[in-house]
Formats: sequence, C-alpha cells, structure tokens
Amino acid sequence: MDKTQTQISFRVTNEFKERLEVQARKERRSVASMVRIVMEDYLAEKEKETK
Repeated sequence: MDKTQTQISFRVTNEFKERLEVQARKERRSVASMVRIVMEDYLAEKEKETK
C-alpha cells in the first residue's frame, strides 16, 4: 500500500456493522482492516473480469 493513505466513510445498518465486527474478531482484525481486505478482493476479482 502507498505511504499516503486517505480516509473514507460510509453508512451501514447496525446489523451489518455487527456482522463485520463478529467476523473481524474471528480473524483478529480491526473492522477497518476487514473492510479493506474485502474491498481489495472484490476489486481484484472485478479487474480480472475486465481483462
């Protein structure tokens, strides 16, 4: 990851946040880390589809 990072924010339902927190705890990650990994995986898959 680049040395320069930026922050984004978005709203989710309470239920969705709880689901993220549960999974993050299972993987011993922060919620932010969990979201970043999921988004990176999603984008990588979509980029493969367009090639």
